[in-house]
Amino acid sequence: MRVTSLITEYNPFHNGHIYHINESRKVTDADIVIAVMSGNFTQRGEAAVIDKFIRTRYALEHVDLVAELPLKSAVSFADDFALGGVHTADLLKSTHLVFGSESGDIDALRRLHDDMEGSVNKDRLSMLIRQGYSHPRAMEAMTGNPDVGGSNNILGLGYLKALEVLDSPITPLTIKRQSNRYNDPLLSEGAFSSATSLRNSIMDGDGEDAKRFMPPGLVDEILAAGPVGNESFFKSLKLLITHKTPEELREIYMMTEGLEHRLKAMIRGADHYDEYMHRVKTKRYTWTRLNRLMTCILLNIRWRDMENWDVRDLEAVRILGMNSKGREYLSTLKGGETEIITNVNKKNAHHITDEIMATDIYNIAAATGRSDFNTPVIITR
Repeated sequence: MRVTSLITEYNPFHNGHIYHINESRKVTDADIVIAVMSGNFTQRGEAAVIDKFIRTRYALEHVDLVAELPLKSAVSFADDFALGGVHTADLLKSTHLVFGSESGDIDALRRLHDDMEGSVNKDRLSMLIRQGYSHPRAMEAMTGNPDVGGSNNILGLGYLKALEVLDSPITPLTIKRQSNRYNDPLLSEGAFSSATSLRNSIMDGDGEDAKRFMPPGLVDEILAAGPVGNESFFKSLKLLITHKTPEELREIYMMTEGLEHRLKAMIRGADHYDEYMHRVKTKRYTWTRLNRLMTCILLNIRWRDMENWDVRDLEAVRILGMNSKGREYLSTLKGGETEIITNVNKKNAHHITDEIMATDIYNIAAATGRSDFNTPVIITR
C-alpha cells in the first residue's frame, strides 16, 4: 500500500494546497494521503487564522487523514518542524513524503543537502541563531550558498535531513510551487496565491478578493468566527512580558542575550501587537524570529524544555480527522507500537499535553469553546 504524507499548515486552506494534494496523489499513485498539520500555532510564529478543527474539515475534502504535528515542532525552526513532521509520518507507516519547493527538483535538493552536510555545524548554527541570525541567513552564512534561503527549499532540505537522522524508509519527492512567493503579502493575479496574502486579505479587509483562491464558504466561515492573529493575544503577552523578570524571560526559547531587556522596555505604552513589534525590531532580528519568540512567551516554551525534548520519544499520534478510507487505514495501525489518539480522554491526554495547552490558550482569543477534550475526531465520508 502506498501511503503519502504531506507536512502542512493550511493557514488557511487554499487552491495551492489542493494542487499539492492532487499532484502528490498522482506522482506517488497513493492509496492514502495523510496531512500532518500544525495545530493552532504555526511555524512563522503566528496563531492560525482559524482553528485546527475547521482547517481539518476543509482538508478532508481532499485528504484521507489529518494528524496533528507536535506543538514544539510546529512553532520551531525548519529542522525541528521537519523532524516532527517526518517522525509523525513514520509513526503512521508512510511510504512517501511529498513537499513543495522553489526548485521542484529532488535530485538538486539532494545534492545541495549533501554539500551542506560538510559545511553545517550544529553548534555553530545554534550560536548564530542565538546571536540573532534567522535560520535561513545562518544556513547561508555557513554554506556560502544563497540557494538554501528559499522558504520551501529550507523546509525541503530539513525533510531530507530528518529522513536521514531518523533512518526513515520514506521516499521523498518534491513538486515545484505554482503560487506566488511563499511570503508574498499581495494577492496574485494567477490561479494561486500565498497563504500570507490570503490572511492579509481576510484580516485587513472583507476577504472578498481571497474567495477565488479558497474553497467555497471558507472565507465566510473565518469571518463569521472572527479571524485570529497575534494581535488577538497582545493583552496576554503584555501582561506576561510586564510581570516576568528579565531572568524569567531569558529562559524562554529563542530569547537572545539582552533582548529580554528590550522587550520589557518597549512594552510600556504599546497598545497593539504590530506597534510593539516595530518598536522591538532591529536589523538583527527578523519579523518571523520575533513572532516565534512571542509565541514561545505566550506558550511558556523554554530553552530547557526544548533541550530536554526529543520528538523521537513520542509514541502517539493525535488524529484530528479522517474519511472512510482513512478510517479503514487507521484500523490496520491500531494495536501496533504507536498509540493512535482519535478522541482525547484522561487516559491518553498525557501524550499531548502541549497541544491541549495550546488549544486552551488559543481559545482565549477564538472563544469557540472547542477544546481537545470536547471536540471529537472529525469523520467524513
